[in-house]
Amino acid sequence: MSNAVSRLFKSRFGVRLAVPAVVAVGAVGTALIYPQVVSASVPSLAPKTPAQLIESALTPTGKIYSGTVVETSGLGLPSSLVNQLSGGSTSSGLSGLLTQALTSGVTANFWTDHSSSLRVQVPSSSGEFDVYASAGSVWEWDSATNTATNVKLPTGTQATSGTTSTTSTPPSPSTIADALLSHLPAGATVTVDSPQYVAGQAAYVLNLAPNDSSSLIGSVQIAVDASTGNVLGVWITPTGSSSVAFSVAYSAVSFTAPSSSVFSFTVPNGATVKTVTPSTALSPTGGSSTTTPSVTHKTIGSGFSTVEVISGLPQSSSSGSSTLMSGLLGSGTKVTTAIGSGTVVTTSVATVFVGDNGTVAFGAVPQSVLLADLGQA
Repeated sequence: MSNAVSRLFKSRFGVRLAVPAVVAVGAVGTALIYPQVVSASVPSLAPKTPAQLIESALTPTGKIYSGTVVETSGLGLPSSLVNQLSGGSTSSGLSGLLTQALTSGVTANFWTDHSSSLRVQVPSSSGEFDVYASAGSVWEWDSATNTATNVKLPTGTQATSGTTSTTSTPPSPSTIADALLSHLPAGATVTVDSPQYVAGQAAYVLNLAPNDSSSLIGSVQIAVDASTGNVLGVWITPTGSSSVAFSVAYSAVSFTAPSSSVFSFTVPNGATVKTVTPSTALSPTGGSSTTTPSVTHKTIGSGFSTVEVISGLPQSSSSGSSTLMSGLLGSGTKVTTAIGSGTVVTTSVATVFVGDNGTVAFGAVPQSVLLADLGQA
């Protein structure tokens, strides 16, 4: 990394970059913690500084076109919320996957052309759930219910996260790593742990210690592919704990573009076919929305104690039919804040506030910090 770039990191983040003489996590220990994605073997890699690895992670030289992503969750959700969500864990489609992702974890296969096409496949004991997204077309296939759903997009739009749940580049470890690296708090310590094989790739391991008393995040490990700089895995550990609360990592990757046939979907014979539009799918009541709410966004604080506040969303009472929302509202604590009353739920690494007036706030901070920040909203 050039001296100029190095000075930029130091001036922007005020972080301490160091290579410890004794690594914090041994190779065998790391492999035992993450057996699904990390090998017990240790690659032999040339030494790199934390600054060099941060630059590599933010500017990878190769593209991952397909692979398998393993997401695990131990967020410490309130037991009442877990019980309610688990009661609906057999529900099909995206709602069921969201429940599974929040309460235990999800393994998904994906293919992308990094242009206009994406396919995501989530296997389960009862079958599989697939999303096929390409220019102007989105299909969802649920083999458990033998149902194909065609999401009709407005003419001239792409299959982006603004209209449906998919994009041509799926959520990945790099998405999370980019957000974390761009919010490194002043005073954070960044070190290099022992290298690992992740998804069969030799990788360096960055260890981030935010040293932020206002944050629920105690440490973050980021695996960076030694050859391309792609982020292969992210593991987040809460303050005061040695157990990972949330992780997203590849167990397999390919740097070769897949055949276009992978993105083609044909409705199986005998399947039930449904058609929905984004307005129907996204409306809180399940019907067509005739008005567009005036949504505003504000960021309070900095670093890992940043709080995001979104105002102008549909009021929580109108979205109570959602299993997740009703479970959240039912398991949280009713509070009165500077911007009105609402419900707050705290997990091991994040706190969420859902206001009765349509305001939502969230951050990797304790409840007291988030509620105090709402006074600045």
